[in-house]
Formats: sequence, C-alpha cells, structure tokens
Amino acid sequence: MAQAPEFIETIVISTRIRLARNFAAYPFPLTMSDAHAEDVAHLVGEELRKLDEFTRYDIEKLDRQEALFLQEQYLISPLLMKSKKGAVFVSADKTISVMVNEEDHLREQYIYKGFDLYKAYERISGIDEGLGAALDFAFDEKFGYLTACPSNLGTGMRASVMMFLPGLAWNGELKKFLPTLKAGGLTVRGAFGEGTRAEGYIYQISNERTLGLSERDILEQMLGMTMTLCDLELRAREEMKKETEIRDRCLRAYGLLTNCAILSLQEFLSGIADVKLGLSLGYFKARDKKGFDEFINDMRPVAFRKSNGLEDASERACDEARAETVCNVLPELVRVIGKRTR
Repeated sequence: MAQAPEFIETIVISTRIRLARNFAAYPFPLTMSDAHAEDVAHLVGEELRKLDEFTRYDIEKLDRQEALFLQEQYLISPLLMKSKKGAVFVSADKTISVMVNEEDHLREQYIYKGFDLYKAYERISGIDEGLGAALDFAFDEKFGYLTACPSNLGTGMRASVMMFLPGLAWNGELKKFLPTLKAGGLTVRGAFGEGTRAEGYIYQISNERTLGLSERDILEQMLGMTMTLCDLELRAREEMKKETEIRDRCLRAYGLLTNCAILSLQEFLSGIADVKLGLSLGYFKARDKKGFDEFINDMRPVAFRKSNGLEDASERACDEARAETVCNVLPELVRVIGKRTR
C-alpha cells in the first residue's frame, strides 16, 4: 500500500542528505583560529562558485532574526547560530546549504521536498565531489572521513526523512518502535534535529551509524525503514477513521482557525496539525496542496513577520495579523467535505 506515491506524499514531507567533511590542513573548528576559519570559508566559497550560484552569510554579521529565518528554512543548525566563526553558503533555489565551521569544517546538505533518498544523495554528492576534487579532505583508509565527533566517522553521512506521523503518535506505536529503530542504527528526533521536540506530529528519522557502512547501505536501510513506517502509519490512520472524536477534533480545529480574531503561534501549530490530519483522513479536501504546504511554511514566526512587515511588532499584533491571514487564506486552500453518511 505504501508504495503508492499518493500515499507516501501524505506521510513524507521531505528528504535530506547531509555530509560532514574536514580539511586535512586545518585544525577542527573548536580549536582553529579566526584566521584559519576565514581561510576555510574563503576556500569553500571560491570552489562553490565554480559549481553553482551560492550566497554567503556570515553568522556573526547576521542579526538574530535573520539567523532564525535561515534556521526556520532548515538551512542552518542551532549549533551554527552560536558560532562566531561560522558561515553558510546557500544555493539560489534554497535547496542546498553548506555550513562552514560548525562542528566540522563542512556540513553539506541537500533538502528535497518529497521522498527520494537517491535523488537527494546524487545532488549533494555532485557538490561534495566538486569540493573534494579541489580541496584535500581529511580521510583515513580504515576510519573513512575524519570528523570532530566519532559518531560521524566513516561516510560522514546523515540521511534524514521528515515524516508526518499522527497515527503512530496517537496509538503509541512510534514509541514502541523506538527500540527497533535504535537496533537498526536509526533514531527519531524533532523537526529541527538533535535536541528538538516534535511539533505537529512531525518527526525526523535518520541514521546514527556511519562507520562500517557504505553510502548505499545507509540509503537502502533508510528506504526500508521509511516504507515500514509508512505502512504502520497508514494502518493507524484507518483505525483513526473509526473514532468520531478524532473527526470532531479536526473539524473543531478548522472552525477555530477560520473564525478567530487572535491566534497565537502555538494555537496555529496545534490547529493546523489537526487540519493536516483531517486532510489525510479525508475529512477535508485541499484545493491547492502545494499552496497549502507553502502557506504553512510562510506562517513560521520569523517568515511571517518578515513577509508582513511586522519585524518590530508586538506579539499581540502578530497574533491578530496571524488570525486575519489564516481566516482569509485557509478557506481558499482547504474545504470541508460533507458529513459522512452511515
């Protein structure tokens, strides 16, 4: 059942491949000088310009709102935000980011909207091979790519799949499945990675083991586990459809979001998760699925402030503007399907 793309796209939000790399000629970022940090950033920038169009952002020169905006777009990590030596190069289409001087000299990543591990790997591998051809990566015949943290030794690769799993959160099966994931060298985190909580039933599944496995091994392992979780989630959703309380919750969430004058961010996140659940269970129909996904992305706090000229506005003003926006836009994107007949 989960092999059908139309089912997968209701569960898998995005796919990400991230590669950790270091240069043999420089100390790891934790011990490197400011001069060495700038050398690394300069070298990376020069080579990236030969491969694609990238924009450089120096973390120390960004104000907090600009840095938070990049984090909201999953282009930088919370750790890079704290780095005075850090920088990031972002591709023109915002799908590739190369973080410089985070935990390692390089964290290269490609984010694909949807589910395609091999496409994501091929895309970022092209960038990695281009950089590796010009710059000397730290590599050992026995341990593979050398990294600041031993957990990244070997391939230095993290394959991640962002999944919408309300069914497995509802029936508790995801928690029960954690030991199986752990035994297979995989882990579950929140949407923004290590140390973050899941919000709106969104979880990030990724590999933990990078040593002793090839890139293909990791991709095949992630593919198999993702399909298993998709099957379990679809079964859970079938059970959810039997619960009138769940349908009621989804409809109430839609009613609140489309009929309010003040809407906090947490209320929006909770409500829109239930609307998305209602879409997956067939209680609502999306007039424009892509537009609905973009609408949710645009409602992230910093993005919403920037797009609505509310950078210096109070939280109350943002809550009022959010309510007005959601009341006007959501009915254009999602409609309620008629009452179920028995």
